[in-house]
Amino acid sequence: MAKPSINDAIAFPKDTLAKRAFLLKAVRDICETIRASGVKSEELATLAPESVTALRESGIFRLKLPAELGGAEADHLTEMLVLEELAYHDFTSGWCTMVGATAVASLGAFLPQSGLEKVFKDGAIPTGSISFFPAGIAEKTAGGFKLSGRWRFNSGIGHAEWVVGGSVIDGTQNGDGPPDVIFCAIPIGDGTLHHNWDDVVGLKGTGSIDFSVEDYFIADDLTFVWDMIAPQPKRGGNAFLLPPFIFVAKEHGSVAIGAGRRVLDELIHLATSTRGTFRASKLDERQIVHRIIGEADLRLRSARALLHQTYTEIEAKMLEGWRPDIAAIAECRSIALFCTDLAIDIASKAYHFAGNTALHQPHIIERLFRDLHTAGLHQVVSDTAYENQGKIKLGLPTDPMS
Repeated sequence: MAKPSINDAIAFPKDTLAKRAFLLKAVRDICETIRASGVKSEELATLAPESVTALRESGIFRLKLPAELGGAEADHLTEMLVLEELAYHDFTSGWCTMVGATAVASLGAFLPQSGLEKVFKDGAIPTGSISFFPAGIAEKTAGGFKLSGRWRFNSGIGHAEWVVGGSVIDGTQNGDGPPDVIFCAIPIGDGTLHHNWDDVVGLKGTGSIDFSVEDYFIADDLTFVWDMIAPQPKRGGNAFLLPPFIFVAKEHGSVAIGAGRRVLDELIHLATSTRGTFRASKLDERQIVHRIIGEADLRLRSARALLHQTYTEIEAKMLEGWRPDIAAIAECRSIALFCTDLAIDIASKAYHFAGNTALHQPHIIERLFRDLHTAGLHQVVSDTAYENQGKIKLGLPTDPMS
């Protein structure tokens, strides 16, 4: 399928509310396609082609891309609502959009102009994947770097044209502070794909395989710095001034909320429509199930409101010149992790009470049970994030890598 160019790109509305309505309608228009693709994505161990096509043609992969490059550059609330809705219909599609949209947006916002012209050649808007952990070593050489590394968890790499990987600049590891880190944009055909995702427990449909290069020359203009505290984008609005861990925290929180709501709705459907073979009563006649559903609903709504409120306040303060600090990073990370842990808890209870119904594959409850637990593993240093939230309340220094 030919990639759309800026000249024939989808015309996203400029007004915030109109853009929000436009993007949410785009999700509704493809929801049946992505909902039906979940089992196939697992079988293929990569996002099903029909979902890739739907997400690309709808413009949703451009959710965060700067508007001047043909992207939607959605505000925080719109982005969270779109990812939540996607994850509700298909967690795999929501997860791959989360990663892919961030990859393309980072390239659009931070690459120097000459590099931008290579990646967005002739106005084409590519697909991408990104691995944040600095698993590469970049040795400075004339005109660029000699790069070697193997990056894990490249979600959506099966349909990506560019891979973005964090790398440490060689020789900076033993200084007084943290090492210097750059992000490297590598064409998918220039590296090795390691097909090591067929036997994972969860998120199998995301195809989050390893990617590696060895003694690979990468030009300076295909690298960029995404500072952990004070980013300096070359394009785009205030969203790109967010430290990376705040930029992505809202995404993790939103897909978790969407998946948590879906698994709860599936339990409600099961409770009101089926009767066990060896149990005379339906689930909706058991008081413990009433409590679990009621409590889960309230907790989901509360976590969602907290996530939205936090980012709405951040957006408003940034318009007045405020910039997030280490404490803000810790708070946003802890909220995202809280949303994920909550969704995991709901999926665990749903799986328990679904009994034999969700025991056999494929079933949406058992798949979300596995996917959400894997999503929780993906979000490392959760204990550090919660610990830092406690430090904020005690007025103590926090860890910026939370």
